[in-house]
Amino acid sequence: MRWMVAVGLVLLLGGCAHTTTGRPHPVAGASQSGAPEKAGDLRDRIAWVRQGTPVDLSGFHSARIDGGPVTDLRDDIAFVSPTRKISCITGTALEMDGFDCMVSLTDPVPAPGAGYGQWFGGYVSYSGQRLTVGRFRGDPGLFINGEGATLPYDSTVAFGAYLCRLATTGLTCVNPTTGSGVQLSSEGVVPLGCLRELPDAERESAVGRAYAC
Repeated sequence: MRWMVAVGLVLLLGGCAHTTTGRPHPVAGASQSGAPEKAGDLRDRIAWVRQGTPVDLSGFHSARIDGGPVTDLRDDIAFVSPTRKISCITGTALEMDGFDCMVSLTDPVPAPGAGYGQWFGGYVSYSGQRLTVGRFRGDPGLFINGEGATLPYDSTVAFGAYLCRLATTGLTCVNPTTGSGVQLSSEGVVPLGCLRELPDAERESAVGRAYAC
């Protein structure tokens, strides 16, 4: 039953989650709550992310499905934006680097052909030197236990080699070690730093867009 409920959660998220059309574009907004407008200047992004209010991770080591029982994620963390349009979770228990996010995007693109499972256009995976947007999935993946606690705006989360800051304009995550980053919002997914889009012949058939350093 839990797996069925979890699938329902992911299907609900997937219903409003889509990939961007064409190449991702920077999200406007350089106010106190928005990231720097220049997507290519990773140093400015890293500095901006570090200026956010540090968050105690002790409140983000659990997940739950719509008021259901709480699951202890142990060393992993999960969080969701106040609008619930961005939900992210790490997978260190599965020896996964980086994290996965479900993002509600407003500008969808169709799946790259047929694939196994259901197409989730807003499923984003970021692992420092690699970024994918949109994925076919036959199970809820890391989101099987639901979503994490709500992350307040202007907060900066630090875990492993990653730093993420949430603003009203979206979530910006960086990995200073690899020199890469990503900006997520309903307006699109923007690769930062060394990430460059891979041609169709070099990406997995199950994903919509792929970037690598």
